[in-house]
Amino acid sequence: MNSAPFPSRIIAHFPYNYFALVMATGIVSIGCETVGFHAIARVLLYLNTFHYGICLVLAIAKLITHPTVVWEDLIHSDKGPGYLTMVAGTSMLGVQYNTLTTLHSVPNVLMFVSIFLYLTVIFSLIAGIAMSKDKCSPAQGLDGLWLLCTVSGCSIVVLGMSLRGSAPQLQMLMLTALWSASIMLYFIIIPLIFFKWLFSSLNRKDFSPSWWINMGALAIAALAGVKVLENEHHDLFLAVTPSIITITFFLWAAAAWWLILLLTILVWRTVTRSLNLSYAPGNWSIVFPSGMFAVTTMNVMRYLQVDLPAEWLRVAMAGVLLLWLSFYLWMLASFCKGIKAQ
Repeated sequence: MNSAPFPSRIIAHFPYNYFALVMATGIVSIGCETVGFHAIARVLLYLNTFHYGICLVLAIAKLITHPTVVWEDLIHSDKGPGYLTMVAGTSMLGVQYNTLTTLHSVPNVLMFVSIFLYLTVIFSLIAGIAMSKDKCSPAQGLDGLWLLCTVSGCSIVVLGMSLRGSAPQLQMLMLTALWSASIMLYFIIIPLIFFKWLFSSLNRKDFSPSWWINMGALAIAALAGVKVLENEHHDLFLAVTPSIITITFFLWAAAAWWLILLLTILVWRTVTRSLNLSYAPGNWSIVFPSGMFAVTTMNVMRYLQVDLPAEWLRVAMAGVLLLWLSFYLWMLASFCKGIKAQ
């Protein structure tokens, strides 16, 4: 048995991709506020602030006590992309505060933290792996987590474009450039993933929850496109507005296509009893894309002036909320089991 104190073991084994819990709780809260579940949205805001605080403390403690491990994980192609959940989690919490409170300073601070984390993590990740001598094979190191390169960038765009007050034109220009670069990264990575799916032998691990990010990355990119279109300085891109609308709708439609495919695979694996029912932090990669698709659909349809029945929207968000709740109870049960085993 490990003789190290229990808190030390928690810090040593803390996975940075646990910020996916913050991402998932954040988008569910935003969706609940959109459809009128105001009390639930506010409770989730308070809960997510607690989640973020715990994850941030553990992340900093691990960086201080195990810097070599953190660096080696960051430049490992199978683990490094998970660090980008810090960026998206910070941004989602900022959007929550911007949507549900009048605390203007909090989302602004979280915006700067997100940008700092993005610049630090994504370029260290890609440059570190590129310069590394020992690389994983695509079969081992390529999965849906790599699409967090798109999710993290677009989460900053969603937060930045949503901040109250008039954003300077230069800020909008830079955020739109980040949106474009994030979409570029998606279409660099997704052909490799699709090729792996169709022409490589895949086992149970290969169909991990991270593959839901295939859809979630497109959904948040579409939401970021709507935020670009709705910004008051949008006239800066007046000449290319039709192109932005087309790209945004394309991203949403592609996300819908991926959702159908992922549900088909889920049914297939359920029938063949090949689902992995053990809890892992990466399981939140199912909840965030699901909630993001629901929120993006509401925003895209509102911009296109397509009226969706309010009952449909409430039922959709209620389903996502139940999904979040089931995963949350699963997580708590896993924690209790781990504590009893000590």
